[in-house]
Amino acid sequence: MRCALSIAGLLLLAGCSAAPHSRAAGAVASLAVRPVEWNAASAPVGKVSAVADAGDVVAVFADDGVSILSARAVVARDTHVKGWTTGDTIDATDGVTRWIVGIDEAGRVQRLKGLTAFEDVTPRYGLAGRRIRSATMVGKGKVGFLLDGQVVLAGASKLAVFPTSTFTMFAGGGGFGAGVSKDAIDVINGTNALVTRFTLPGVTWAALDAKGRLYAATPRAVYAADSGGALALVYDAGHEGIHGLVASGDRVWFADRGELGVVEGDHVAETTGANLATDAKLQASPSGDVWVIAAGKLQRYSALGGAAPIGPALTWGSSVAPVFARSCASCHQPDGVSGVDLSSEAAWQSKRALIRERVLVAHTMPPQGHPISDADREAIHAWIEGAAGRP
Repeated sequence: MRCALSIAGLLLLAGCSAAPHSRAAGAVASLAVRPVEWNAASAPVGKVSAVADAGDVVAVFADDGVSILSARAVVARDTHVKGWTTGDTIDATDGVTRWIVGIDEAGRVQRLKGLTAFEDVTPRYGLAGRRIRSATMVGKGKVGFLLDGQVVLAGASKLAVFPTSTFTMFAGGGGFGAGVSKDAIDVINGTNALVTRFTLPGVTWAALDAKGRLYAATPRAVYAADSGGALALVYDAGHEGIHGLVASGDRVWFADRGELGVVEGDHVAETTGANLATDAKLQASPSGDVWVIAAGKLQRYSALGGAAPIGPALTWGSSVAPVFARSCASCHQPDGVSGVDLSSEAAWQSKRALIRERVLVAHTMPPQGHPISDADREAIHAWIEGAAGRP
């Protein structure tokens, strides 16, 4: 705590000089990002308020309902709830499966069921009749729910309740939860229920990476917990413009005026010319990407040259998934009429010999009435040839 306070004081005293953790001081590397296609057909999804993804499946929460996408194609729309506040992926009440959930404007936890619709599961967590503000994973089998005046950690059949000051947000990861209040962050250990307070004047955001390391941001600076457990400065923007901080695995993204930044360990990189809206909202993706919501529109970005390399999943996503959305999705969803699920890269990997025979050699797939272009067949061919060299 003492370290955090002294750093905040140094920032105030620095004035216009270049702080040692600033872009001007040469401590911030250049970050290249690329937009990631998540809606191959550019299907309308409404005015977006939140998003949650579990790899190939994405739920986009909007003012007119939820759009459910698989392999970048809209496969269902659920309009029975019109207003949503947040979305995330959490462990189910069995502690084994993972659910995509949204928090509606009534404060209920709704989970995606069968790629078709959402259902209220608030009672399953022992929270019936309570108004939920957000839900986030704290650790394996343990979900943190933010309510007014308290945080509830739900694991198996047990509930742990933590009375709190008014948290503006609650983040989770690596077995810990972190709640932000005025000038402080309370970190809850999900195993032993111990609470540690970090004082940081002006703090607005907190994030926990997959190892449970704490990151925090004020409108001017980003901090990370050091080896001694104190908050240490990792980035000084030199102005008050930071407006988001989320952890995607071991990568932490922040928004700084119109730019995107990444913290990996103690290394910081930031874009130049990203031109984000200065009030854009960030949401994490388990892939290491970041979702950006601004003026009701949704974008997704991936860092180039970072710790998470572009691998087979992105190759499949950029080359095969759009073909799947155009020519295969109507029959080959998990509950599709064909009985063969091809909505993920893993499914294509396991059936690539059969796909080669049916699509590229015999031309019996797609069936009559579902045309496919030569360019799309070539995209499948290129991916299969590349996939053959991968495990």
